[in-house]
Amino acid sequence: MSKHIFCTVISRFRLYQAVALFCSLQEVITDHIIYVLCVDDETHRLISRMGWQRIRLLHICELKNESLNQLKKNRRMNEYCWTLKPLLIEAVFSRDPQIDRVTYVDADLFFFSDPSVIFKNQPHCSVLLSRGDIVIPSLEPENKKRLQALLGKYNSGFISFKRDETGLECLKWWKKSCLKSCVSKPEAGLFGDQKYLDEMPAKFPNVCEIHTPGVNIGHWNRALYHYSVVDGKIQAGGNRLICYHFSGFRVLRGNRVIMIHEQKAMDPPFFYSIYLHILQNVIRNINIIDPGFDGYSDAQDLARKESEKN
Repeated sequence: MSKHIFCTVISRFRLYQAVALFCSLQEVITDHIIYVLCVDDETHRLISRMGWQRIRLLHICELKNESLNQLKKNRRMNEYCWTLKPLLIEAVFSRDPQIDRVTYVDADLFFFSDPSVIFKNQPHCSVLLSRGDIVIPSLEPENKKRLQALLGKYNSGFISFKRDETGLECLKWWKKSCLKSCVSKPEAGLFGDQKYLDEMPAKFPNVCEIHTPGVNIGHWNRALYHYSVVDGKIQAGGNRLICYHFSGFRVLRGNRVIMIHEQKAMDPPFFYSIYLHILQNVIRNINIIDPGFDGYSDAQDLARKESEKN
């Protein structure tokens, strides 16, 4: 059995970035498996055809939760996918009793260095959370404080659970919370699956913030760091950049990629061009495998992201 177990939830609208994620993991860590929960048949069929040895595909029907069909009808697609995160982690644990830890990663993460150091540095933590500190120079202090309160202290794009009593109890609580509500209403103190993470350290022992630098950096805090290349590896603030969260990237028809969160930002880090190049290659390859596949963002998705940004 592979030592490092990851998982992610994807729909056809996130397939291109998910494939980039798979490629990045393949490059930096050989001893891994990633479980992929596909929320639609089209995505499941296409990934099946790609023949990735380190991917274990799950269909939504394999979660065996009676409430999911109704939730899918009542929740927007993004809220439905957020709901599925803890259910997927639980399903992965149930697949193999020898799995010691499961790490969920959003499909729009990309790995630049081996993440195994994260778990070596904090092997006994039942839950590992990545901070989501907002550092956007253009924001006034009051607006920054307000936005931080709305979105929460942690970012749920990278979260890891250990198979121990606390880890499983915390996961069970998160699942119950997400099934009850996964709506995005920051003004009411609700932000999908993510805002619940703020409560975990108080509710459960041994819930730790990730100490390893360079994990889950994104547009919200990239201004904290100076980026460089040392010995062929990208550095963020003098430490290896392990994974970056390319949140807000959308692929449009014509294979055009837009960056919603970067439209008003100046000079994104140099590695954005690396990611964009990889993403364009992924799009071309998928078009060869299945010319009829449509993973392009629609107007509804773009409007939702624009409203969240504002």
